[in-house]
Amino acid sequence: MIKNKGMNVKISQSLMKAYNEYKSERLCGLLFKAKYLDRNLPFVTSPSMQEGIYFEYLATGSLPKSGEIPEPEYTLKKELKEPYKRIVQAVELFKKIFTHYDIKILEKGYTLQNDEKSGVLDILAEWNGEKCIIDLKYSGLIDDKWNELGWELNSLSEKDGLMMQGVHYKMLAKEILGIDDIPFYYFIFNSKNPNDMKIVKQHVDEDRYFFHQMAINKTKEGIEKGLYEGFKAYPDYRKCIECPMFENCEVKAEFPLINEVYY
Repeated sequence: MIKNKGMNVKISQSLMKAYNEYKSERLCGLLFKAKYLDRNLPFVTSPSMQEGIYFEYLATGSLPKSGEIPEPEYTLKKELKEPYKRIVQAVELFKKIFTHYDIKILEKGYTLQNDEKSGVLDILAEWNGEKCIIDLKYSGLIDDKWNELGWELNSLSEKDGLMMQGVHYKMLAKEILGIDDIPFYYFIFNSKNPNDMKIVKQHVDEDRYFFHQMAINKTKEGIEKGLYEGFKAYPDYRKCIECPMFENCEVKAEFPLINEVYY
């Protein structure tokens, strides 16, 4: 557990992903600290994230991190916009699938945490007579092989950023719920086609748990070092002008920097 200004910082899989982005200089350290450690920035979502949040709300009733009820978007004629029409249809498919497989929802938006790490389960369910974890995805990349967030089946085993979640949650279930090797499923709904979805059950090799724990330890050590020495800023004009900290940031890039390429 990491102490940060009186708060207990527990390692979640989203925190680990963000820290990896920071270490690879794709995420400014000042933004990382403000967003994931101080948590003093407003909750900002992209249009695709808003659609995913609305889908999950309609499907399970779970509220987003902001705690506010998500609202759909309407046309000037007060009709649902096409993306939200697809969401309504996708939720109907969600309900049919749960009925067909006789999946019973036990908990939704269920937090698992101990002194070291945490995670919020979309759904803790009972399926085939045993408890399982179901994570909902609403994505336009359901068959994308090359995007790091794509869900093409043959490439999933190489996408640590996606598969990390299942490892993290299965570890939490073992440590907190006492369930060894709990079944973990991704239910991926296609945001471009409301009649399309796929179910992926993630099996985890025993060695993965060891390496994931090592990654947790490395993340903890890195954050502790950053809190002591400070996190590095990575000013980039294109990112800075979109940053919620832009107005008051002392190291922001207000103009494009010169990039050099040798050929």
